[in-house]
Amino acid sequence: MCMWFNTSYRPAALALGAGLLLFAAAAPVRSAPQPHHAQPPNATPAARTAAARSDSAVAAALDAFVRHEMRQKSLPAFSVALVNDQRIVWNKAYGVARFRDSTPASDRTVYRVGSVSKLFTDIAIMQLVERGQLDLDAPVSRYAPDVHPKNPYRTPITLRELMAHRSGLQRETPVGSYFDDHAPSLAATMRSLNATTLVYPPGTRTKYSNGGIALVGYVLQRTQHQPFAAYVKHAVLDKLGMSDSYFTRDPAIAANVADALMWSYDPRTFPAPTFELGIAPAGSMYTTTADLSRFLSALFAGGRGVNGRILRPETLDAMWRPQFARSGQTTGFGLGFALDTLDGHREIGHGGAIYGFATQLAALPDEKLGVVTVTTVDGANAVTSRVAQEAL
Repeated sequence: MCMWFNTSYRPAALALGAGLLLFAAAAPVRSAPQPHHAQPPNATPAARTAAARSDSAVAAALDAFVRHEMRQKSLPAFSVALVNDQRIVWNKAYGVARFRDSTPASDRTVYRVGSVSKLFTDIAIMQLVERGQLDLDAPVSRYAPDVHPKNPYRTPITLRELMAHRSGLQRETPVGSYFDDHAPSLAATMRSLNATTLVYPPGTRTKYSNGGIALVGYVLQRTQHQPFAAYVKHAVLDKLGMSDSYFTRDPAIAANVADALMWSYDPRTFPAPTFELGIAPAGSMYTTTADLSRFLSALFAGGRGVNGRILRPETLDAMWRPQFARSGQTTGFGLGFALDTLDGHREIGHGGAIYGFATQLAALPDEKLGVVTVTTVDGANAVTSRVAQEAL
């Protein structure tokens, strides 16, 4: 579930005849219009016409690019959505979502989005910070005293450090990690951290940690006295109108979850594992491009979702500021969000990778433009990231 993949994606490794046939069998599917993303009522006819032409030009260029990438890399399915403030201006799915009956991908296709999940865990924490129920800079042991990795340094770990990947924790937990198919509980997964030792003193270095964000989710579970997945569903996802999004493979969406592939250099492919992770808060969300588009619109609306506010604008601004940064630094990690620049514009977002799925969510918050890309081949983040960057 790492966020960045800097190594080159190897298209030859996926040039398998069966994969090509699956791709060729399905036509692209355009999603139905989203009624709550209508044009602003104060837009003039000329402005609407100009916006439509701009949207169409971007969509046409991306359509050709996605088709090229799918053909070259033998990607079974690909979905992309473009968001302009409160409008989903384009949401298109390509290829096959379900191999056994060649069901085409559509706007209802559900994907596992890996580390994009972290943003929703962190937002749920920030809701409680807004209410004064949690302190970002207090020792996390105040909220989860049963989790105590060996800390040879004098500085305790805080929620701020966990959310900005500055805790010094190792990347994966001993049990319940990306590599553990036993699906232990979140509590058992977190207690396994007690057998580990911090790699760095808290606050001193950036070290990406799935275990760290899982601990953030465990704080939610302990302090709110509810299972993590249920709490985030009603506190965040429902307020955003993300009705097809869950942190578990809920029966309501199970039939729409896409099949996905693992690959090797042979070149052979095989079905991606589907087991649940013990580090659920760090990477276990199921969702659609339409739901992630609603999330982007809520960010552009200063934290207001279709069913209520999730955060105040000033809280989002705080999440989009680099943490533990040098003076003038604009990139790195905020609170949950990865921060970068694109052609001089501020960029926020996160990538996701989980068995068979690659996702990129990226936005220019000052321009209120965003994009979501997902595909169903393991480690294809170079593709989803590139398409997202081209879109922005």
